[in-house]
Amino acid sequence: MALPRRRTALVLTALTLCAAAVSACGEAATDAATDSGASGDDDKSTAPPDLSGKADGTPAVAEQGRFETPHAPGQPVVRQGALTDRALAWRLRGYGNTRLRLTLTSANASAGPDPYLAVDGPLPDATGTVVGYADDVSTSDRTAQLEVTLPAAGAYRVQAGTYGLFHQQATTAGDVTLTVECLENCAPHEWTLAEVFAEVSAQQGPAQLQAMVSQGIGALFPDADTAAAIRAQAEAALSAPTLPEAFPSVPLAAIGTAQALLERPGEPVPAPAAVTFDLQALLTENCHPKRSSLAPLHPSLPDLQTGSAPDYTFDDCTLQRAQDFANVLNNLALENGSAVVNGPTRYESVEDAFTALMDAGHHITVQNNRYFADFLGLSYRGDPIKSPVWVDTGIPDSAGETLKVPAPHTHHTIIVDGPVVNATLMYYMGVSGGVSFRAVEGARPRWTGERTRYTYDSETDRDAIVQLMVTAADLRRKWTQAGAALPALGYGQLGVCNDSTAVLEYTAEGAVTIFPLAHPATDAEQAGGDAVDRVLAALPSDLAGFDSTDALRRIRETLSFEDPADLPFPGLTAQLARLP
Repeated sequence: MALPRRRTALVLTALTLCAAAVSACGEAATDAATDSGASGDDDKSTAPPDLSGKADGTPAVAEQGRFETPHAPGQPVVRQGALTDRALAWRLRGYGNTRLRLTLTSANASAGPDPYLAVDGPLPDATGTVVGYADDVSTSDRTAQLEVTLPAAGAYRVQAGTYGLFHQQATTAGDVTLTVECLENCAPHEWTLAEVFAEVSAQQGPAQLQAMVSQGIGALFPDADTAAAIRAQAEAALSAPTLPEAFPSVPLAAIGTAQALLERPGEPVPAPAAVTFDLQALLTENCHPKRSSLAPLHPSLPDLQTGSAPDYTFDDCTLQRAQDFANVLNNLALENGSAVVNGPTRYESVEDAFTALMDAGHHITVQNNRYFADFLGLSYRGDPIKSPVWVDTGIPDSAGETLKVPAPHTHHTIIVDGPVVNATLMYYMGVSGGVSFRAVEGARPRWTGERTRYTYDSETDRDAIVQLMVTAADLRRKWTQAGAALPALGYGQLGVCNDSTAVLEYTAEGAVTIFPLAHPATDAEQAGGDAVDRVLAALPSDLAGFDSTDALRRIRETLSFEDPADLPFPGLTAQLARLP
């Protein structure tokens, strides 16, 4: 599916975006002094560094992005960076008394920067609060090494610089390497529903727990029939000696119940109007991104919350730029006259955007990823609860029990890394925004897993990247138009996240490995309209029935853990072993 390409203009746009990203994220310090690079000098201060930032309110660090805290000793994370006139800051997460070993070395041990480490947080409330700092290991070794405990759960910055930069407003340019090892408390605690219910019942009493669960079900499942079915399950589950692993569950075969879970109430959304982004105005926007939030599920139990906690391992500017990038792509995908203008130049195509970025030297990867869906978004005392919504497939195992699996979530992850744009986006059909590009704004709970089925790399297959993004734009345009008169832009009626992922998968691979698919069945003879229609006609429509053998193949491919033994649900692991 080839479209006209307008590459040169978008390259210019991308280069301008790069300059804006730098200016929006903080000024470079104008330091007159020079770091001597000396090691072990008697006059070196042992006082904590000042991490409060510059007097004008702009950060005195160059944000380098985030990384996952190593989950176990012996699994270090290594990052490289180039020091200029600002400290480098990487962000990571602590889980409460998380103990780390940090090591900062210079590429040139004798003449390069004199490494210095500092850690502040948790962010944002304690930004600039020094948690730990370290200079030379010894008078003969300028390596900076620090063992530090991150006391509270939350985001922290590891700041890498030099003694002169932190204490003398001086600078020495050079390359440094940061190595991070986790020694203790390297992963968050994850509750089970049984643990939470037992604790709440002990505190509030069984009757109050039952009342709170009933009220919470009404908030989580707005469809009355679905809520009633889940309440009946809850009554039986709470009266049983142990809480069933597969709670709550909905039957896939009952189309009405399944659709009621997938749909959400809401007014129809009018057709989007054309939007023209003025590039210069876009690039001068402040870094104030929209962040997610949590809310108590019941007023008498504030520690039990639903939603998504804001993740400050993403700094404001990086997140804002990713949200801006997603917004531009979503509007360009509609091909309704939306554009980005930079003086006399106009850009109107998603294909142009990705082609030009690759021409400008960007490395782009697209991943087809699978997770367990965190529909309920429950947490207790700040830690996630392993609480999927289970789908009863109706497929019997050798013990005569039907297979129940956590409802899956699938999407494509788009990673752009280069001289102009650095952003990570997701693409899928969601409850809000329909099928769209979305900025990655937080880390998923570990129990939801992550499995990458396919990876496409611009260095080896740039045509596949372009094809996937053109298909993504076509599907967004088609389903936005079709869903304009439907609640939630057609989520649950046109399809769900799995369907949008499957359309791209089938386009690229000629096959599908995802279950379940919820889009309406389409007669192949009636699907002569466009390429998306033809793909949808070729895909299974599982709410209308499925072949068990094919469904089991796709279920195993959709699981978010490669090895069933790694699943965080022992009953599911055991049941999968009882299936053909």
